[in-house]
This record gives sequence, structure tokens and C-alpha cells, in this order.
Amino acid sequence: MKYIINFILILLWSLPIKADAFFEDYCIGYFEEVYWVLDPIEDEEVRDEIIHFFTEKFPQSESLNFNLYYNTSTRQFIFDDQNTDLSQFIEVNYPNFEILLLDTYISLFTQGDNYCPAFWNDCSEESLDSFFSGAKEFSDTWRGEENVFSFLENDFINNQCISLLNTDIDRTQFIADLNILIKELTKN
Repeated sequence: MKYIINFILILLWSLPIKADAFFEDYCIGYFEEVYWVLDPIEDEEVRDEIIHFFTEKFPQSESLNFNLYYNTSTRQFIFDDQNTDLSQFIEVNYPNFEILLLDTYISLFTQGDNYCPAFWNDCSEESLDSFFSGAKEFSDTWRGEENVFSFLENDFINNQCISLLNTDIDRTQFIADLNILIKELTKN
């Protein structure tokens, strides 16, 4: 009887860890899709409204607006832009919504050593299922760029993954994390 109780206790203690991991995998899929839909929106008025939405809902994000400098030869953003001739680099602006989404997305998939499930490296079937479940939930709620505000106000803000958004983002750490993402995306 003692062994059965110990076995049950061990199972119960391990369940939250797995549930949390699958929740995080789900959110990786969800945030990846949200980012890749909002990022390419070029209409300045729409982008400004998205920035305003994030500032309103996440007041600490107002200061999150980074101009970063990309080195095409190394395929990385540079860290020291104060004492460097910036004319040889491409300036890229990341407004608050991009920083919040990317920071959370990258933070979630870099918690493991294989970047699963964002890059599908040696993932369990459950992990991939959770990832695609998050991506599917996004797809089921996204109704096109012309409905972006409806999506943000009704679907995005009520998604369970919102609890993972971090507004305390260090610029240097963000650059380091962004460089990890770029490295993974540009692997040959």
C-alpha cells in the first residue's frame, strides 16, 4: 500500500510540470503565429493603433521601442551601437508589440536545450501537438488584417497565453535572444 501511495504522489507531482510544458508549447505556437501576422502589417495608421493597444493593455510596454542595428555580414544585431559607426548597418525599429511577442516567444522556446517545438528539434509528439494546437487556435480566431483590432480586443487579450507576456525587457538581453532566433532561422 505504501508503494502505491508513493507512486501516486510521484505521478501527481510530475503532472503540473508536464501540463506547464505543454501549455508553454501551446503558447509558442500561438505567439509565433500572432507575431508573424502582426509584424508585416505596413499601414502606419494600423501599426500605430496596434502599438497604442499594447501600450493601453500593458502600460509598462510604452518604453519598449528599440532601434537595433543589423550586421548583414554576421547576420546578427550588434550590441554596442553607442561607440560604433552605424552607417554600415541596417537600422531596424522594433515597437512594443513586436518586442513583447518576440521576447515571450523566444524565452519560451529557449528554456530547453533543443529549441523544441519552435524548430521541431527532437520534439515529443505531445509537444508538437500542443504547439500546433496553439497555432490552430490563432488560425481559428484570425479574420484578416482588416479585423486586427477585433482580434486584439476580443481574442488575443482573452487568450490564456497573455499571462506569459513580460513587460520588463532588457534591451541587451532582447538583442541576444533575437540573435538566437536569427541564427536558428538562417541555419543552412
